[in-house]
Amino acid sequence: MDTRLVALALAIVVAATGAAEAKRSGDPPRAAAVRALRTGDYEGALRIATAAKRAPAADRLDLLAARARVALGRYAEARAGLEATLATSPDDLPARDALMRLLALVGDRTALAPLLARSYDDWNAGRVDRKNAAALVAIATAARLDGNWKDANETLRDAVRADARATAANLDWGWMFLEKHAADEAEASFRAVLAVDADEPDAHVGLARALLDRRYDVAAARAELARALAINPRHPGALALRAELALDREDRAAAAADVAALRATNPVDPGAARVAAAAAMLGDDEATFRRERDADLAAHVGDADLFAFVAEVLVRQRRYDEAGAVAEAGAALDPTCARCLSAEATTLLRLGDEARGLEALRRAWKLDPYDARTFNLLDLYEKVIPARYVTLATAHLRFRVEPATRAAIEEVVGPFLEETYARDVARYGFEPKGPITFELYGDPSHFAIRTVGLPTIGVSAVCFGRVITSQAPTNHAFNWGMVLAHELAHVFAIELSRSRVPRWFTEGLSEVETMRQRPEWARHDDVALWGAARRGELHPLASLSDAFLDARDADAAVAAYAQAALAVDFFERRFGFAKIRAALVAFGRGAREGAALEGLAGMPATALEKAFRAELDSRFARYDAQWVPTERLRLPVDVATGLAALQHGDEAAARAALARARAAASKSAADRAAEAFLAGELALAHREADAATSAFTGVLAESTSSRSFDGYDVRVRLALAEIHRGDRAAAEAHLRRAIAFDDARVEPHALLAEMFADEGRDADRAAELEAALRLEPQSAARAKELVLGSARAGRSARVLWAAPVATFIDPADGDVFAAYGRALAATGQPAAAVKQLERALLFHPTDAAAVHRGLADLYAKLGDRARAEAHRAAGAP
Repeated sequence: MDTRLVALALAIVVAATGAAEAKRSGDPPRAAAVRALRTGDYEGALRIATAAKRAPAADRLDLLAARARVALGRYAEARAGLEATLATSPDDLPARDALMRLLALVGDRTALAPLLARSYDDWNAGRVDRKNAAALVAIATAARLDGNWKDANETLRDAVRADARATAANLDWGWMFLEKHAADEAEASFRAVLAVDADEPDAHVGLARALLDRRYDVAAARAELARALAINPRHPGALALRAELALDREDRAAAAADVAALRATNPVDPGAARVAAAAAMLGDDEATFRRERDADLAAHVGDADLFAFVAEVLVRQRRYDEAGAVAEAGAALDPTCARCLSAEATTLLRLGDEARGLEALRRAWKLDPYDARTFNLLDLYEKVIPARYVTLATAHLRFRVEPATRAAIEEVVGPFLEETYARDVARYGFEPKGPITFELYGDPSHFAIRTVGLPTIGVSAVCFGRVITSQAPTNHAFNWGMVLAHELAHVFAIELSRSRVPRWFTEGLSEVETMRQRPEWARHDDVALWGAARRGELHPLASLSDAFLDARDADAAVAAYAQAALAVDFFERRFGFAKIRAALVAFGRGAREGAALEGLAGMPATALEKAFRAELDSRFARYDAQWVPTERLRLPVDVATGLAALQHGDEAAARAALARARAAASKSAADRAAEAFLAGELALAHREADAATSAFTGVLAESTSSRSFDGYDVRVRLALAEIHRGDRAAAEAHLRRAIAFDDARVEPHALLAEMFADEGRDADRAAELEAALRLEPQSAARAKELVLGSARAGRSARVLWAAPVATFIDPADGDVFAAYGRALAATGQPAAAVKQLERALLFHPTDAAAVHRGLADLYAKLGDRARAEAHRAAGAP
């Protein structure tokens, strides 16, 4: 079982264990034992519970003693005590609940079975007080351990209704929701517990897990774990989850420290065993994995969840082959472990082995029909894919697509990816195992379910090694050429490194591959990186993968990709691609990140870091010469607070911050400029153009010979203010000045293009559209307008550049291909023109007859009379 089930097993329900309940208890031994358990003094709790010989039976010191013994790994003693209680009081539901959890933990199913049966009998015979929360929780435990998830869910709901302040029910309910991948509901349960008892460490740990499962919010999860550990520094769930996060960051030393802390309390702690076993597999130490596995199975018989946990950790490190093998071993150990079967199934599906994957998925579904991911995947594969998708193949690649998109895939997407594949084979010097499959889903929810088992996902595509999932290129959701070329590059890096390449290295390498392929696919995120560097927030190369894990929003994720791309680009320019390839091979041989990078660079890691930072300083020098308040560097605290509030839509907080800033007694020019900037931002938010213009002009007025407050940020905002005022000449001047400050940002060009459209300046608008697309080739509307407008204006050279950009966003627009073909013909490239015009006909251009006539002329020029006549006939009025 993972940390979720471990928590259920250790949280032995007693009549009252929370702080509120402990305060209501008038018996000092009970209150003291509860307090000791909560704070991690398990030995003290055990002494108190066993020393108070005359305590009232209602105080349940026997259950508190059992809980302490379980926390210390003294399972046999805990079992003996609980069995003694039940021998004299067989109807004692809280004691039975505690024993059932313990038997499940140690894997004694034979002894567990009669307790489950007795619980069902009691319920059916009406012997359970259905208004008693503790009794209902005990029945829910029996139902859950019997795999009866529906009844367990309903009974826990009844327990919560019976006594909302008895937090045990909501704790169990939250963990059960997490097992079923219902993180929203789990979060609600744990927050309900904390509303009653803010110091309940189990709830803080549960909330941490829910935050990770919902959106992998590592910072928020760590904060919750810190709260739990501040209350109980020995909390097994908190330590195990913190160790798991350390594994995700490839920080095996931190994970090992938490494992040691767990075992200092409980030598057979199951969470420690799982983390240690996973760390061993990540380190290619199979002997240690076997030792950890065997020791855990000795203490927790049939613990197949250890295998599921290890498989899931391996998946997060892209070690799919090994993950599948581990999950399969767990399912063989316990064929009733739905979690193992689900892990095995999803891993096989990600490896492209759909027959075996579906067989395992169906077995998992029979065992647990309430797992949301299993249900979603099975529904996708059994109902949606057979009805809506087909498979087609090119020389080296396979595609799963909707039939309506087949022409676009066969004629445009497939050939491009085959060319990219051939280029990558030559560059990396090997051909990966095939077939490589692109699953391109027309419905974004189908893509999300295929990828993570749930209907939403925050990325455009995912590479699983030999299988790549994505939305369909015909969805126009992104630049498919850029995205799919990026994912295809992952195939080579992952296989060459035997799935051991650090995340930042493979992401940076894929970014480099795409920008080498087409210049407009390069990233332009320098200002965000400059700001992070100046704030001291850039991760060093040795921990750059953490930047991806720590990203809490899209901006942070973009910065992580941008830094990784600049790092790998630096490596290639400085040391050559052969060294990069050698580093991938070194990762595959087990080299740690530092050693591989030192081998790549031929210098110590510290010297490499210094050289890379020097490169960044040189690249970012242009920002040092201007004022960039949006990065909130060296601003007065209140102004920085106001800008942050405004960014999050809290205008009231921003105005309050501005008022505080203005109330300051003495101010420097920098303070006055910052206040004016915030005032201008607030004015712009309400389109108060005159006030905004005055504020931003005031910023510039604070400039002196020794300190300038001019820069991109101020000029773009002045332009917006002048647009609202209707002074387009002034706006254009400010936008030109903004471009001079930073020519790698798209906003000024987009604003100029909008202005020129209103003014009928078609040629100028086309120039700005091209500039915008060179910086951000993601807008189908912008690209198509440039292609078709340039075609009408007879600007063939611009069409030749823009048409491929448009087709990498929409691969099925007949008019774009027609314009492309005519431009090729006009520039003396008849054979290439024929290819594009034939493509145009596949996608129903507005004037198909004109395309036929153009093809007739071209084929005649090329000497193919038969085709010329056929097209001439097709294009006849």
